[in-house]
Amino acid sequence: MLHVAINAQLVSFAESYRNAGVSRYTYTLLEGLSAEPGDQHYTAFVNEAEARAAASSPLGVSGALQLVAGSWRTGNPGRRILWEQFALPGELRRIGAQVFHSPVNVLPARLPCASVVTVHDLAFVHYPQYFRPARRIYQRTFTRRSAQHATRIVAVSEHTKRDLIERFGAPEERVRVIYPAIGADFAPVTDNAERAAFRAQHGLPERYVLFLGTLEPRKNLPLLVEAYARLRSLDENTPPLVLAGGKGWYYQTIFDRIRALNMERHITFAGYVAREAQRLWYACAELFVYPSVYEGFGLPVVEALACGTPVITSNVSSMPEAGGTLAIQVAPDDADALAHAMRDALADPQLRERTQREGTRWAGQFSVARMAQAYEAIYREAAAAGGGQGKRGR
Repeated sequence: MLHVAINAQLVSFAESYRNAGVSRYTYTLLEGLSAEPGDQHYTAFVNEAEARAAASSPLGVSGALQLVAGSWRTGNPGRRILWEQFALPGELRRIGAQVFHSPVNVLPARLPCASVVTVHDLAFVHYPQYFRPARRIYQRTFTRRSAQHATRIVAVSEHTKRDLIERFGAPEERVRVIYPAIGADFAPVTDNAERAAFRAQHGLPERYVLFLGTLEPRKNLPLLVEAYARLRSLDENTPPLVLAGGKGWYYQTIFDRIRALNMERHITFAGYVAREAQRLWYACAELFVYPSVYEGFGLPVVEALACGTPVITSNVSSMPEAGGTLAIQVAPDDADALAHAMRDALADPQLRERTQREGTRWAGQFSVARMAQAYEAIYREAAAAGGGQGKRGR
């Protein structure tokens, strides 16, 4: 039986704004692995503060997956990094792990076993101004080293794979692409009563334009606000814009831009949206706009398409992979192009019909089972290749 250890320190088992991004990604991976039959056993190291919630979660009852609290209190980022670099290798020896997987960019400097690292993006290289200095330096230093020394590297898109090879010198023969997964619950909402009740609960009109994601610089929301203001100047009957998501960092420019353009009456903030409610926010929207300047993958694009909602996104980084031919793509620095794309999409009933017809099929390739099976194959491959003690894998 192959024993795989996974660093799940960033997973949050309680519903909160922290349970998004890489936290949600790791939880989804654990969920998929725990449901797969096979001869592999998984030990996931969780944050000590999350251990009780983890034990009572559905993942805690899986025979294939064991959730273990780390030996240190790692709620503080600095302590977590120290635990990962200095205490974790000893934990891996103690449990006899044959493969260690870090789902978020960074491996310990020295390991007693083969290793797999998942790299989500290199935004800290392309857009260093969007990151606080300490985080930028840490990610640049340790992600580069991890990509060069891991037994196997998983990139979440072809774009990230190219980035790793070109920017960090990752050995191409060790890099594999595994797309992220969305839950099976992301699907169109056909019950009109359910849709009406949702709108009433949140004070939403019959039609609205939606952005859903963390409020942070690379999501390009000031440009979205600018494009929306231009659209309203063309058509005063344009539906309101709803910005949904938790506050990340450097988000004050969004609010400043809205005030400068006098858009306060037409743009509203929904705040953090719980994972279970996201389907309704997508499905009831007339249009989903995700104009990010850079993404490792851009999972909200797939989620919205799965719910049958037309999507406009950027034509850069990995967004074309996420949206395929279903999503409308525009340059992330062109407010006029985005305004006209929104106007055309809102006026095109055939676009919505096509998205509802083809979105579910497109989203099918991003299933949890498919991601879990791909990771199982990578773990076996890494174990066969060997590695450990800080050596480069074969």
